[in-house]
Order: sequence, then C-alpha cells, then structure tokens
Amino acid sequence: MSDSQDNMVDFDPMSPEFIQDPHSVLHKLRDEAPIARSDRWGGFWAVTKRSDVVALAKNHKQFLNSVTHIVPGGMAGKTRPLMHADQPEHTDFREAMLPVFNGPLGDRLAPEVRAHAEELVAGMVARGTADLERDYAGPLMAYTLTRFYGMEGVDPKDLDRWLHQYMEGGQKREQGTVSEAHVALMKVATDLVEDRKANPRDPETDLVTALLQARPHGRPLDEEKLLGAVRQPFVIVWLATSHSLGNMLTRLVEDVALQDTLRRNPELIPEALEEFLRLDMPQLGFARTSAGDFEYKGKLFKDKEPIALVFPAANRDPEVFENPDEFRIGRTPNPHLTFGAGLHACPGKTIARAVVLAALESVIKGTGNFTLTAEIEREHWPFRASRHIHVDIAAPELTEATPDNLVSVN
Repeated sequence: MSDSQDNMVDFDPMSPEFIQDPHSVLHKLRDEAPIARSDRWGGFWAVTKRSDVVALAKNHKQFLNSVTHIVPGGMAGKTRPLMHADQPEHTDFREAMLPVFNGPLGDRLAPEVRAHAEELVAGMVARGTADLERDYAGPLMAYTLTRFYGMEGVDPKDLDRWLHQYMEGGQKREQGTVSEAHVALMKVATDLVEDRKANPRDPETDLVTALLQARPHGRPLDEEKLLGAVRQPFVIVWLATSHSLGNMLTRLVEDVALQDTLRRNPELIPEALEEFLRLDMPQLGFARTSAGDFEYKGKLFKDKEPIALVFPAANRDPEVFENPDEFRIGRTPNPHLTFGAGLHACPGKTIARAVVLAALESVIKGTGNFTLTAEIEREHWPFRASRHIHVDIAAPELTEATPDNLVSVN
C-alpha cells in the first residue's frame, strides 16, 4: 500500500496549460499516474484510465455521489436524486423514472425535436449568420425539455434564458443572478408537480406522474426529494445535451473536411455521432467521495477524500481506443463512457442519443458550410464547452456522395 504522498502530482484543471489543451495534460497524467493525487484545491484524487474509472464508478458503496458535487472545487448543495443520491434512495427514484425513459416517449419526442430543429436551422440560414450555441444548441435543448416534461405553459425561450443565467451566474459567482434563475426554475418544477397531482397523466410517458405514483417499500417518495428529482434534470440534461451538441458543432466548424464528408454522406451521421460523443464529452469529471479508507491497486483512498473520475480521459485511453485522438467514423468497437458507468449511468441515454442525432442531422443537412467569424469562447471547468460559436452560414447545396475524408484528427 502506498501513502497518498507517493502518488502526488501537480495536476490543476484550472491551470493555463489545462485550459489551453486539456487532453494533452490528461494523456500525460494517464500515462504517468493513472491514479493520482493532487494537493491543489484542498487535495483530490484523479482517475483517468478507463478500466479504473469503470471499477470505481461501479463501486457505489465505497464511492459516494451525495457528498460533493464537483471535484476539484468542493461544491456541494442539496442532495437531489438522481445524480447526487446514493443507495437505497437512488434506486427508489431510478426505478420510478426508467419506464418513462425507456418507453414510447422517445419515439414521440424525436420527431418533434427534429421539426423544431429544422425551423431553427431555416431561420439561421435565412439570416446568414448565427451563434450556434445561443441560437441553436441551447434553445433546441430547452425546447426539448418543455416537450419532455409537458410544460405547456412555459416558453422555451424563457427556460433557455433561466438556465443560462443559472449556470453563468454560478460561474461568475453572481449570487443574485443565480437566485433569480433558481426561483424561476423551482417555480416551473413546483407548478409541474402541483398540476400532475390534480391532473395525472400516463405514468409511462410522464415523468412527474410516474414519480408521484411510485410506491417503493409501500410508501410514496419524499416530496421534497421528488421536487428535486423533477428540477435537477432541467439543469443537468440541458447542460449535458446543449454542451455536447455545442462541442460537436465546434468540431464541425473547425474541421471543414469533416463538414464536407457528412454533408456529402449524411447516412454516416449516426455512426459519426458515437465519435462525437466519445471525443467531445463536455463534463470533465464526475465527483465521488470515499466512504472510509479503501485500498485499490496499492493506492489508499482515505475516508472523505474527494475523487474525480475523469471520463473524457477514459474515452481516449489508448489501451482501449486505437489512435484515440483520431475521429474515426464507424469505429468498432467504441465502448465510450460518455453516458457513464454503473448505477449512475445516464438513464435517459436512449432519448438523448435520438435527440442529439436529430439536432445534428438537421443542422448538417439544412446548411452549407459554416465559416467562423470570431474566436470561439469556451468554458473550462467543470465543463469544457463552447459559450459562443459565431459563424456565417451558407445555404445547403446539392451534393453527390463520396467516400473521401472519413477520418479527421483531434
């Protein structure tokens, strides 16, 4: 067994080097110290190798979700299911929600999202210019949430604005902005719960009704936690999907050959989606906290020590992915961890895939080339994502399919 000091590295995800090129830093860390401890930010562990990330993610009894929400950084708050809950509470909520995520709702939702995406794309093409994050990725995913939840009285533009305020206010430590957005989002969640109490819907397609009707252990779910389970996906799902889509669009803007390949061969987009998901995952780490001292591969995780499971590093592990930085359409196998691992894997991954695919196909098929008009502004922690993607957009051209340029690098 080795002491924490033996594993110490100078790893700081807020350093200029990491901000400039996180994947190079993570490659070096995974090669030299795949289970490493840094004394930055109060001290934390970083786990970067795919097999280790999966092993720790599946050990839910030892590595807890509920204690700390962001590592490093020490951010914690109310423990809201699903993402920030542990057993047995996590299973109580997850089992109530899974039938909705795995049921017919996804088949109904994807065409609605595609139709709205095509409207947004047509508007951008008509203007000839756009911010692909603020005019497309964010608004489209806010619209998706209103349709998923059945928020008939909520304007998707308002929801998108509140979500941007909530996240950007938090990053800038503007408490007033965060509080204002939090109040608005909680009102949306509260109104949904109260409406479904009075007017229940089909629990196979309505998440709020499913939660209200759930009876784990013969009892209803705790109402405060239930409200949190309704409210949390507003932020988590919107962030994950809009940032993922934004990162995909960033890659397309920066890789004209890939743009051209997918426009000429749109049937390749579903296969390309898996590489987008693998390489462009926005969340840099998922937080865990050790419940007591625990030894793993000669490393001692001490009680209450925070741990970052660095899924993007696992997605580029050369022991699993040949030429891991290469964008390879049709890569087989492609066991990326973008939707997580273990009990906390994304329960809505089937719907998420369908929605993001609809968004990606709509913008690729409905436009000509994107031309960047300003430097891309990015977030750096805990998400690596594009805040703004300013482009000129050409109208689509009729093209003939070609098999060229099926590989790009980064």
